[in-house]
Parts: sequence; structure tokens; C-alpha cells
Amino acid sequence: MGLFDLFKKSSKTATPEALAVSNYTAKTIYAPTSGKVVALESVPDPVFAGGMLGQGLGIWPFEGVVYAPVSGTITATTPTVHAFGITADSGEEVLIHVGVDTVEMKGDGFSALVEKDQHVEVGQPLMTFDLDKVKDAGHPEVVILAITNSSEYSNVEILAAADQSVSAGEKVCVLA
Repeated sequence: MGLFDLFKKSSKTATPEALAVSNYTAKTIYAPTSGKVVALESVPDPVFAGGMLGQGLGIWPFEGVVYAPVSGTITATTPTVHAFGITADSGEEVLIHVGVDTVEMKGDGFSALVEKDQHVEVGQPLMTFDLDKVKDAGHPEVVILAITNSSEYSNVEILAAADQSVSAGEKVCVLA
């Protein structure tokens, strides 16, 4: 049973035993959703693709749930619930952005499960979104993960290759 299966069984975070088995470590970023990986420079948003908000990756989601890719504090939210900023307990600053131009949806189809200043654990559900609504509104539904302070690290290794399928909670990036 994978970590994602644990999430499906409960809306709570994965058990400490499951996290220990998965070898969660500091300076590691985990997939915020299950789907097919796309290189950041290939996401259909020039700001993210150009690396202006840091290094990272995109995931074309298989479902409409986003999980915390790190343990830390929610430092930024949007009224439209399409994006969250998290500062990891170990210092990484991660931005999760669902879709391209989804701000235009004004929150329709998005539901927050956390709020600003809340501490979250890796694997904790952050939000849900209606994948079909995003598609029907004509927006690319890619979930973008950007490490906004990636320039502070000497090495940002993206572990997930383009076109690879990943499961939520799978290790996708290591920072050194």
C-alpha cells in the first residue's frame, strides 16, 4: 500500500509509522498530487516556465486533491483558493499553484482545507478542486510546484522525470 492509499482512507495526515516507513527527511519535497510530471519549463505559464518564481516542476493531476509537499506553515493563501505558499520547518519556501489563469474562476470549484498561519504536516490535504470544472473553464489544470527560495541552495535536484507518473507523497525533489 502506497502513501496515497493511506490518504484515501482518511482525510487526516498519514500515520507517523507510514511516514517513518517512507523515510521522510528534511530538504526533501514530495509530490503534492498524483499525476504525470512535466518539466517546469514546459508548463503553459511563462512566469513559472521561465523560472521567475524558482525551480520546480508541474504535475498534470489524475485527481483534484493537493497535499502538503513539506511539513511547515501556510504562509500565503489566495481568496480564490488556487494557490498556497508553505515555509517548510527546514526552510524551503514552496508555492503550490493549481492551474493556469485559474484566478479567473474566482474560487469556483476550489475548496481550502487549511488556512494561513496553520502548521501542516507533509501529506496533509491542503485543498480540493474540481478537475472537470477547471478543464471546462478552458484552463490548463497543471499543478505547479515552485521552490521560491531555490536560489539559496547549491543544488536543486528534480527526481521525477518528465512524463513519469508520480503518486502524491512520492519524493520528487531534494535540496542541498
